[in-house]
Amino acid sequence: MTGRLRALWQNLLAGFWFVPGAVAVAFAGLALVLIEVDRKAGPSGIRFGFGGDAGAARDILATIAGSLITVAGLTFSLTIVVLTLISSQFTPRALRGFLADRVNQVTAGAFVGIFLYCLLVLGSVRGEGNGEAFVPALSVTGAIALGFLTLVLLLLFIHHMGQSIQASHIAARVAQGTLAAVDRLHPELYERAHQEDHTEIVRRWFREGEPESIGAPHAGYVQLIDLDALVAHAPATRLEVTVRPGDFVTEDSPLVRIWPAGALDAASRTSLRRSFAVESERDLREDPSFGIRQLSDIAIKALSPGINDPTTAVTCIGYLQAVLERLAGRAVPPAVHHLEGNAVMVVQRRSFEEYVDDSLSEIGRYSRENARVVLALLSTLSSVGDAARRPGALERLGVLRELGEAFAEPAVEAAGKERDKHVLRRRLERLLSELA
Repeated sequence: MTGRLRALWQNLLAGFWFVPGAVAVAFAGLALVLIEVDRKAGPSGIRFGFGGDAGAARDILATIAGSLITVAGLTFSLTIVVLTLISSQFTPRALRGFLADRVNQVTAGAFVGIFLYCLLVLGSVRGEGNGEAFVPALSVTGAIALGFLTLVLLLLFIHHMGQSIQASHIAARVAQGTLAAVDRLHPELYERAHQEDHTEIVRRWFREGEPESIGAPHAGYVQLIDLDALVAHAPATRLEVTVRPGDFVTEDSPLVRIWPAGALDAASRTSLRRSFAVESERDLREDPSFGIRQLSDIAIKALSPGINDPTTAVTCIGYLQAVLERLAGRAVPPAVHHLEGNAVMVVQRRSFEEYVDDSLSEIGRYSRENARVVLALLSTLSSVGDAARRPGALERLGVLRELGEAFAEPAVEAAGKERDKHVLRRRLERLLSELA
């Protein structure tokens, strides 16, 4: 599956129409199958569970269908309310994860699908006054069973919705997806090894001549880059991939630069452009920094005067700590790839320092007046430092020391009580000694 097809598939699964629609179609298909089974068994169908006449069958099916359309309306109304709450109370960037939640998708699809099931079965019922009588008894029994299933799904949906709007649950879901993305994109454990200086390589290419640039098809976020497709469509060339998943690009933004200029025909340039999936929103699977951004945004909003919820901020910092500890022990994939022949590809990678800065810097700026949150940040830096020291990544400790000083010193000045100042100073001194 190519990169664009993978991105399209992930976007379909993350939407709120494809999976519910597939579930609804499955229930409609089940109705058609059971009706056909009943039809082959004779005018009364297969007598299993339901033993009434055509009038009783119509009443049962109409009652279940009428109830289901009400329940479906309630479900979608609750979903819209929760989406509004998450967007305003936490962060709009968490909506994609909520819409992609399988429980919400399957429940919505099941309510619509069971409604369609009842309508199809109801349309097949024939009384004696309408020609040949036909009562699909097995199908009606199935409708009764699905009616009980609807009650179970409704209770499950309300329980799941109540959990979904809790700050700790939202943070945990985002962190789980972020950790999975880290494991997928940074699978190798840290090892001290020499890596080629990709910036110097690109400078040398520029000195040899101007490249040909391939721009984005439209403005949006880079969701996925298919490196294998890039290599396949541009053999025996030198490539610099100038963007990373999560970067915002415009039509004038170069996605990739090619040396020598003019080495590719129009078809190859079009294929290269299609190796990049550019959409209107970011996706967590190929972009761990998007999960970090969501956790950071939730923490920052929790610290705003209108919400004033430092506990939620501390919770998000805890999950950011888990992500950074995982990253501290992982190697950054190489930026320079030597391919067959003289082909070379340079890929932009996010460094550990960038991940740390994206995670904690903004929270530190907004939390200087809250000693509890600053202490949580300093504790996180200490734990991440321990995680970096275990595999010998000592060069990663410098950014942690810098951030510790940047967080603690303004907080000491802003602290209104001497006790808070004393605690912050002592914690900073201990952090600097641990990261020395």
